Amino acid sequence: MREPNDTPRGGCPMELDGEFYADPYPVYRTIRDSGNKPTPVVLKTGMAYLPPGLKAWLVTSYEDVTFVLRDPRFRKSIDEAMPLFAANSGREQGAAGDRGRASLLYDNMANNDPPKHTRLRKPLNTIFTARAVAAKRDDMHRAVTETLDALVGKDSFDLVQDFALPYSVAVICDTLGVPRADRSRFHAWVQTITGAAEPEALRRDADRMASYLGELIRARRDGSGDDVLTQLATSLDEREAVAQAYALLAAGYETSANLVVTGFLALERDPEQKRRLWADPSLVPGAVEELLRHQSPFNFSLYRYVTETVEVGGVELPAGAIVFLSFAAANRDSARFEDPDALDVTAPRGEHLAFGGGIHNCIGKHLARLEAEVAFDALIRRCADLSIVTPSDRFDWKASPTFRGLKSLTVAPGPLA
Repeated sequence: MREPNDTPRGGCPMELDGEFYADPYPVYRTIRDSGNKPTPVVLKTGMAYLPPGLKAWLVTSYEDVTFVLRDPRFRKSIDEAMPLFAANSGREQGAAGDRGRASLLYDNMANNDPPKHTRLRKPLNTIFTARAVAAKRDDMHRAVTETLDALVGKDSFDLVQDFALPYSVAVICDTLGVPRADRSRFHAWVQTITGAAEPEALRRDADRMASYLGELIRARRDGSGDDVLTQLATSLDEREAVAQAYALLAAGYETSANLVVTGFLALERDPEQKRRLWADPSLVPGAVEELLRHQSPFNFSLYRYVTETVEVGGVELPAGAIVFLSFAAANRDSARFEDPDALDVTAPRGEHLAFGGGIHNCIGKHLARLEAEVAFDALIRRCADLSIVTPSDRFDWKASPTFRGLKSLTVAPGPLA
């Protein structure tokens, strides 16, 4: 966390770089101890349509995050936001982001407000209800069993690359209807698009992803399938269906995989909590809820921009400002949670904001919860002595302001049942 040379609106901003992405909580505590007010920041690493050097406001308190989530003066139209990204990064619009690319993959429900948001989300409302998702438990169990069966006999494996990601990719691809044979290349494209890739690589893989999803959507136009892609293909035009499919695929498996890995890391760092959970698998649903609060898989929300000057937490945010909400910080706000940095798998605090709130609450929240429950239940039952091998000073965190997760984490399973 360093001060930049310039002093944009709101005073000297904090620079958020690789050190922050590895462990944001010291920064959040600093902000909390200084009043937990909206804070000017600079994103040193860009991703997708967010340019490096983007100046923004970071909202961290539970009360303020909840306020912004529900206030209509904070908007999310990607077309309106693109020139604001350029203006707030000191770049020409073409240099700050490729608008053509953004308007295809990123013009989805997550990046729009009503009435467009309502129309794009409507085809999915019945698919991701708690009841509909519960019916997928057996499919998830088969996926996690296959994933662990492939690791039998190994003295160690990568919890990210060998377990969490393959399992999560299998779940979301089965849900949407992505062919099994295509999962590896789909995974590689998403890693490029959601990471800190160079513009040329980002453009290349975004184009490949859009072309591939377009083929799948066209093949579902006859309505003969019973998967999510068929629902999108028969409810939206091709461009909209592609963007929706991308949003579900990318966010759907990345956040779930990160929760499993960072959740296990948190348990390993608190042996008593891990012992309790491993001794009593019935605690898993509540433990997942507590891990969602304690290890929020979304570090920041997606962007918002301010349509008119508005006061948040005693700070005036000017019209045209870019705003990020830190769900991770809000979920450790001492004004809302007692002893917020403590983890307690026996007493989940379910009023967390891990899935956001308001009209943009995560549509896949029930899927993510169940997916994590099945994963932890399988690890507990089959890897009784699971432990981390990678030294803490060798942890390699993703350079992403949105998704918080490790690129790899070597573990020893002990006897894999």
